[in-house]
Amino acid sequence: MAVPNDAIVGEIVSCKDCSSEYEVAEIANGTVLLKPAEQVGEDWGE
Repeated sequence: MAVPNDAIVGEIVSCKDCSSEYEVAEIANGTVLLKPAEQVGEDWGE
């Protein structure tokens, strides 16, 4: 998956092939570590 060069930690990126969303967890030495983005459900005030 291609990650934009200007991505920052905490940013959500989407896979163009499967539409899955990932969070940029870490950027070190030009390597980007991704983790699955958390799915936030609707908050109905409960």
